[in-house]
Amino acid sequence: MSRLCSLILILAVITSSNNKFFVAAKGDTCDSDNESTSTCEPEIYVGDDNMSSTWEFMSAFSKLGTSWNHVIGEYISVVQGADGKDMKGDEYATEVGEALKMLQVMLKESAATSDEDWSFSTSPLDSFGKTVDDILLAFIRWSMVDNYHDNPEDGNSCPLIGGINNPSSDTDKINVSKAFRRLTAYQHWMQSVSSDLQDPPLTYQSIKSSLSIFSIHVSHDECDRLVWFVNLGKTDLANLKSQSPRETTRMFVWIAHLLFLDEMAQSKGLVVVDDMANIGFWDYMTMLPIQVGISVDRFLISVTPLKAKNVVLMHRPKWAEIGYSLLSWFLTKKMKNRVTMVEKGQENGMMKKVVGGAKFIPTDFSNIEGLMSKDIIAQHYV
Repeated sequence: MSRLCSLILILAVITSSNNKFFVAAKGDTCDSDNESTSTCEPEIYVGDDNMSSTWEFMSAFSKLGTSWNHVIGEYISVVQGADGKDMKGDEYATEVGEALKMLQVMLKESAATSDEDWSFSTSPLDSFGKTVDDILLAFIRWSMVDNYHDNPEDGNSCPLIGGINNPSSDTDKINVSKAFRRLTAYQHWMQSVSSDLQDPPLTYQSIKSSLSIFSIHVSHDECDRLVWFVNLGKTDLANLKSQSPRETTRMFVWIAHLLFLDEMAQSKGLVVVDDMANIGFWDYMTMLPIQVGISVDRFLISVTPLKAKNVVLMHRPKWAEIGYSLLSWFLTKKMKNRVTMVEKGQENGMMKKVVGGAKFIPTDFSNIEGLMSKDIIAQHYV
C-alpha cells in the first residue's frame, strides 16, 4: 500500500535474492564453498530469533544468501515508487467527473498509438461487481489524496489515529496524468502475471483455499476507513511453503482489488493492523517463494491505488524492532507519522484509538478484545 512501510517489505526483499541458504550450527566449520575447512562465525544463526543487536540483525542476512546492502537497495526502490510524482506538463482536472473523462481519453489515445492492452481482462471486476470505470476512479482518487486537508470544522474529521482523507478544497486540482502513470504501471504488472490470473478466472472461490492459509480480515472502523487485519503468527507456514507461487500471487491480487475497489478505502483511507506475535526471523524471511514476495510487494506498494492512513505493528519480536529501527532511517517524516507501535499491555486501549473499539475488531484476530464475528469477506463472499 503506498504507505505500507512495515516490515512486510523485508520479506519481499529477502526472497528476491538467490536461493542459496545456509544455516550454521555451533561448532560447524565452513568456507564460501560450504567446505569444512575453517571455523564459521558462531555469533549469527539464521534460526536464532533472539538476536539482540543491530549488528546481529544485519549480519544474519549473509546466512540467507544476500546482504543488508542489497536489502536496503531493494527497499528504497520499492518505497520510491509509493506516492508517484507530479511532473512538468501534467494535465489536471477540477473535479472527479472531468478527471474520469480525461482519463478515458488518455486510455483511448494510448490504445490507438501503442500496443497497450486496456481491456482489463485479468482484473477481477465480476468478482466484486465493479466496472472498468470503478478502477479508473480508484486511481483518480489515489492521485487526489495528497491534496486533502484536515479541517475539523467541515464535519468530516476523525478522532482515530491517522484521521481520514478529508475533501479537497475548491482550489485543488486533480493530477490526471499522475493517475494515468500509476494506472499504466498497474496494467503492465497485471499483464506480466496474466497467465496466472486467467485460468480459472480470479474469484473468491478460486482463491479461498489459499486465503485460508493466512489469518486475514477486512472491515471498516468507526470512521468508515477500511481496515486490513493481518496476524502473521497464525499463518499456516507448512501449507504456505508447499503452495505454488501461482496460487499465492492469485490470492494477493484478489485481496488487493478487494481493498482498493472499496469506496470507503478510496474516500476515507486504509488502515493496516499487523500482529507479529509468534513469528520468528527465519520463518518470516522465508515465508514466500523466491520472487513472489518482491513482486507482490511492488504490486501493493508501487502499483495499486492504495494509501494507508495508519500502519499498526503489534507484538513485535526483538528482531522486528531492530529491523524497523534500521529501515526507519529511509522513511520520510510523513511515512513515519503513519506508523503506530502498540506496546505489550496497551493493546485494548490503543486499538480503541486505532479503530474505535472491540466491535470493529475480529473476534479471532489476536489476544485483544474483539466482538466482530464476520468481516467483509465472510459477509459477502463466503
